[in-house]
Amino acid sequence: MKVTESREGRIEPTAVKALLSEFARAKFLVLPEDYSEAKCSCRRCTDMASAVTNLSVGSVSHRVNHYYGCACAPKALFDLETAIDKAANSEQWTGDVSKQGPFGTTCFG
Repeated sequence: MKVTESREGRIEPTAVKALLSEFARAKFLVLPEDYSEAKCSCRRCTDMASAVTNLSVGSVSHRVNHYYGCACAPKALFDLETAIDKAANSEQWTGDVSKQGPFGTTCFG
C-alpha cells in the first residue's frame, strides 16, 4: 500500500540533547553544504538516495545536502544521519532498510 499523506513524529528532549552531541561529534557546522551528485568530485555511484540535514540553533543555521552515492562525504555524516533516523524511529515509515545497498548502481571515479 502506497501512502501519500504526510506523517509526523516526536522525540523526547533527552533524544534531542543526544542528537546535538552527534552534530558536534560530526563537526556538522563546518561540513561543506553540498555533497550532491552534481558536486561530487570523487568516487560516486548512481541511483542512490539523498538526505538533506538542517540544524538551526538560535541564530546559527547550517544545511548539508548529501547524495549517498558520493564517497567524498565523511563517515561522521553517515553516522549522524543514522543517529537522526534512529532517534526519529524512521523505520515506522520506511520499514527496515538496513540491508539495502548499492546493488544495481554504477560507480565512477
